[in-house]
Amino acid sequence: MADEKIKKSVAYKILIKKDGKYFNVGTIVIKTYTGDILYTPSVKFIDDQKNKAKKEIEHISWHANGQVHFKNKGIVTPEKYTIVQKNGERQKISEIGFQELIRDTIKKYSDLPLYNKKVIDLDVVFDIPDYDGSVAFFFSIVSGKLIIAQYRGQTVPIKSTNIKEEKDGLSSTIRALGHHSGSADVILQYSLRKADASNLRTNRQVYIPHDMKISKLNVKI
Repeated sequence: MADEKIKKSVAYKILIKKDGKYFNVGTIVIKTYTGDILYTPSVKFIDDQKNKAKKEIEHISWHANGQVHFKNKGIVTPEKYTIVQKNGERQKISEIGFQELIRDTIKKYSDLPLYNKKVIDLDVVFDIPDYDGSVAFFFSIVSGKLIIAQYRGQTVPIKSTNIKEEKDGLSSTIRALGHHSGSADVILQYSLRKADASNLRTNRQVYIPHDMKISKLNVKI
């Protein structure tokens, strides 16, 4: 297939399946040719601690150059906030060895909007028939280069884990960022874990970690 026929972006849902129902966690959009990543929570309001007011999230985006934008809808015009690591700019996506992008904690996932459209193969579906408690959706990046290096016995700053063997683990899956992005070895990891949400003031809290500074640049394979 010629490049011009490939979509400029790909979108898919993050869903929790329980008793035949699908609860909508959010939407991931991947920009095919840049590798930019956007996440839109299904429930779009947040508490703004600085201004003591509720604002509506438009999306959170991670750009190939390392910038992270948190865009919310203002009263009149959209606003955009750039989240920057305190001690410098964040790593480019192509340089990341491992980075947790987002942690979305949900007190009661059965209060999420129901998703009634057709579920496609690309959608991330967490099937958790035996759990009704609070959950946290984790979204992270890992470099395939580090995984191979670890497999070959090299010392790397990551370790492999089996989510279902963890005491709080519920489900997990992976996707590739795609070779058109210029970061062919980037793997996107999605996992759902049990969470303690007793301190949440609302049903949902979105947390964006700072740059973890785990690079793949010094790893040789």
